[in-house]
Amino acid sequence: MTSKRKKLTHLSKLFCLRAILLLVFICFVVQGYSQFDPVYKRFTVNDGLAGNETYHIFQDSKGYIWIATNNGVSLFDGYNFKNFDVQTGLVDNIVFEIYEDYKGRIWFVPFSCELCYYENGKIHVYPFNYKIRQHMPTKSRGPLKLSFYVDTLDNVYLGVKNYGIMHINPEGIFKKLNVDEDTKIIFNEISSNKILITTNEKTNSKDLLIHSNKQNVKISLENIIKINTPIYTYAIKDTDSTIYASFEGTLVYFENNRPKWIDKSTSNIIWLSKDDEYLFVSDFNGGIKFSPISNKNSFRPKKILKNFQITSVIKDTEGAYWLSTLNNGIIYIPDIHIQTITKENGISDIRVKAVYEKGENIYLGYQMGWVDVIRNGKISKINLLKNSGNASFVRSFLGDEKNDKLWICSFGHLGYLQNDKFHVIKDKNTIYPRKIIKSRIGNYYWVATANGIIKVENDKVVYDSRNDGFSAMALAIEEDDQGDIWFLTYNGLWKYANKLYQFMGDIDPLLAYSGSSVLYNPYNETLWIGTNGAGIVILEKNGKTSQISKNEGLISNSITQIEFRNGRYWVGTRQGLSVITSHKEGFKIQNITKSDGIISNDISALYITDSLAYIGTSEGLSIIDINKFSPNTTPPKVYITSIETPDSASNFVPDTLPLKYDTKYALISFNGIAYKNMGRIPYRYRLLGLDSNWVYTSSTQCLYSVLKPGKLKFEVQAQNSNGIWGPTSSMLIIVNSPIWQKIWFIALFAIIFSLLLYLVYYYRMSELKKRNALLNNINLYKQQSLRQQMNPHFIFNTLNSIQYYILEKDTISSHKYLTKFARLMRFTLDNSLHSAIPLRDELDTLKLYLELEALRLQGKFTYTIDYDNNESILEVKIPTLMIQPFVENAIWHGIMLKPDKSGHVQINIRDIGDSVLCTIEDDGVGREYAKKIREESNKNHKSRGFQITQQRIDLLNSMYGQKFNIRIVDLYDKNGKPTGTKVSLNIPKNLENT
Repeated sequence: MTSKRKKLTHLSKLFCLRAILLLVFICFVVQGYSQFDPVYKRFTVNDGLAGNETYHIFQDSKGYIWIATNNGVSLFDGYNFKNFDVQTGLVDNIVFEIYEDYKGRIWFVPFSCELCYYENGKIHVYPFNYKIRQHMPTKSRGPLKLSFYVDTLDNVYLGVKNYGIMHINPEGIFKKLNVDEDTKIIFNEISSNKILITTNEKTNSKDLLIHSNKQNVKISLENIIKINTPIYTYAIKDTDSTIYASFEGTLVYFENNRPKWIDKSTSNIIWLSKDDEYLFVSDFNGGIKFSPISNKNSFRPKKILKNFQITSVIKDTEGAYWLSTLNNGIIYIPDIHIQTITKENGISDIRVKAVYEKGENIYLGYQMGWVDVIRNGKISKINLLKNSGNASFVRSFLGDEKNDKLWICSFGHLGYLQNDKFHVIKDKNTIYPRKIIKSRIGNYYWVATANGIIKVENDKVVYDSRNDGFSAMALAIEEDDQGDIWFLTYNGLWKYANKLYQFMGDIDPLLAYSGSSVLYNPYNETLWIGTNGAGIVILEKNGKTSQISKNEGLISNSITQIEFRNGRYWVGTRQGLSVITSHKEGFKIQNITKSDGIISNDISALYITDSLAYIGTSEGLSIIDINKFSPNTTPPKVYITSIETPDSASNFVPDTLPLKYDTKYALISFNGIAYKNMGRIPYRYRLLGLDSNWVYTSSTQCLYSVLKPGKLKFEVQAQNSNGIWGPTSSMLIIVNSPIWQKIWFIALFAIIFSLLLYLVYYYRMSELKKRNALLNNINLYKQQSLRQQMNPHFIFNTLNSIQYYILEKDTISSHKYLTKFARLMRFTLDNSLHSAIPLRDELDTLKLYLELEALRLQGKFTYTIDYDNNESILEVKIPTLMIQPFVENAIWHGIMLKPDKSGHVQINIRDIGDSVLCTIEDDGVGREYAKKIREESNKNHKSRGFQITQQRIDLLNSMYGQKFNIRIVDLYDKNGKPTGTKVSLNIPKNLENT
């Protein structure tokens, strides 16, 4: 009886196995593209990832992607990777798992099992790591994956290999969860959706204990697990009564704590997870298997990415998938329901020009004349060039299932495939076909060619438009229910009816656009024209036209293909795919681009069935599972990440930010989480209170340089790949008012201003008088400053000299000296009456002064005045006694300090255009030596000549609005010894008299 039961059981299992294989085969036939990979993007260390060996990938509640690697942890925001290692707070660089608790803390579980977590922009070390170290077994091989948990009471649970589960409460009290010493594996149901795993190597039993607060159930795994102690064990809670579990190479689905089905087709399982759609399984052999979780009776997977060892899988908030790999970084799949076929899969070319599907066969036509047939995942090639002489450059297909023909339009040949043999339609004229359609009213075909249109019946050309005098390149062709032919040329739409040709562009300018696709919809009797630049033009039965362009949401205005299936228009462009669904209010447009998972935006061919959309592009073929593909409707979150002002820069952004009134700028940074845009997220922002209009940008920063006092509210939004704007992120900015805008200050200012108005009447005249007096004082100051320059040195010494000659009874010398001195005083007094005098008078006065000094020094001192015999320059007016103070300094602070008190002063006057250049050069001791002598002598007397002259020049600059320049250069010989001083004085011309 037992043997019969075993036989029945064996037969039952065999029958089930055959049924499963049959179902898998049927699934493969219906979806023959199942072995092809989806479009994916790989990120490695070259892109900024911390390490290529990745163990776990995780998306937190804010939307950021975290990656655990063998070289630290990476945080990805769609733009850049931010890496963390032991230098930035991690306890261990080898991190196996990342987990987020109920507080939003991001926990890192490393190889050493010592924990840390990320909170408020910083990594914090778990304070009870020493408890973990104390109880860590010496033979431990690290943590068990997916066996870490933090409950809402801050209890930490950690599954460790060869040990069990550590439990540490918030106070640091350590406890090891109960382990059944006679049980190999224990599933601990910590919460309603979390299972932690314990393994026990000390027992030889092959039992599983499912432990929960409700009950303990022991299950024998004798016929399930292959080895004594599975290294990799996973358990995923499905519902309250079901669990997915894997034991090394065996996958089991438990229902009510009993195995419902067992699958042993996968060896060395290293990852197990599920989402709302699929169960994912990966192994060391490479690839990831995924099976619909709606199937509760068996494991019926598809396998992709067989060249990668997958260590974890997640589905992000946009429906895209992220995978960590063992040696190849991380992988991003925009849509797992879109498969791709490229040259890597063995097709002849990536430039797909035509596509057609019949049953399990997919036909692809290429630019170089090849046609590929994909049958059961295998690719066979048909060379049209070989079978038809010179046929090449496939332009389009037409599948005629009724006649079992696949018509092919290629360069220079029209023909059809039948039983994989290419039959060419021969005619006296070479046919250059571009598009072929089957007649709606008869068993014949219309063809758009480079020389007009032709009609083919019974494999013969029975009509050629050239015979009726019409010859133009027809780019696309269509027939309506009445048998009228519509075709596109480079100058627009034409109609052929009743043997007459009519140019429709004469009726409506929208019909004069060139295009490459025209479609007739018999359901509403409309003609859809795909133009090159004007989007889609719709011609209704009554002759009215309408337009769908980018303004209405179309992805591009240049159309390459239009197909209609099940109430939807599929529109191919050079910038992506638009799917148009008509409804009572108009049209709903869904755009699909490379960011959504198709291989390329450059679409050149379309073929649509009830369940699949074949998209031929310049980079290969994409196949969309229509029933499972869904647009990206997730509104992207956006975060204000930092704000920078002249006073501060902070990554912590408060809800309310106070700013001073004189803040010159505020640089606000933000970041949207929309990975399908992948660094190309559109944003819009505004500052309410300053400007209510949205500003659109793709930058992640905005700069405000004008901030008026008051309450300002900054708002920013991000847009996803399907044009949906996300929720607003905002921040209140309060710009404090300056003191003069305070109420008390305004009141005080009003009182003071009123008093000033009251007093202005009384003080106006006195202010005018003060102003006049000030002008007089300025003039007086000018004269006094000039006279003061001679008082300290010259007058005193001159009188001493005269006194000396008198005492010596040298009447002639005293008389001569006194006469020159009297003339000098008279010139000085006369010149002081004017603010500006002719240069001639200035030089005359200067000569008297120099003569007196030469007499006083008894011939040791000489001078030269050179004005280059330019008499006209002597009439230029300059400020009174402008040159004399510098000559005086040259004598007293240069020549007189020499031991022998001998020297020479050279005065040069030159006309340099708008000004006069006067240089005074002496061969004295130089300024540095003169300064040293004054310091050593400790004389109280200080020369104020240059100071007064400089003040006077500043005054002259303010009076005349012209530039007086003084430049002093110390002179040295070849040995660096001082040889004198050179003063250059630049005096503007055309000074007004005052």
